[in-house]
Amino acid sequence: MTDSQKEQRRTALAWSGGVCEVCGKPLGAHAQAAHRIANTEPNRRKWGAWIIDSPLNVGYTCSLECNQSLNIGMDKGACLELVQKILRYEQKKFIDPM
Repeated sequence: MTDSQKEQRRTALAWSGGVCEVCGKPLGAHAQAAHRIANTEPNRRKWGAWIIDSPLNVGYTCSLECNQSLNIGMDKGACLELVQKILRYEQKKFIDPM
């Protein structure tokens, strides 16, 4: 796992507040980092590594079932909304760095 991936997961876990983003159950020993847009080579070519590696593309779930529910890869509109959210998030780093 790269340093970028470790940071991505730490940020997503902190944002989750210790609960599953799908069902709201407390995260236990089987918590999973789930990509909203899957971390695959085709998706990296399509969306770019910086979208796939964004902390906003990762959520924490309590189970494989909830992990799959977080996947928006087949919904182009949802993917584009997430990309816009990531763009705004990244843009704020440069426009308002404080």
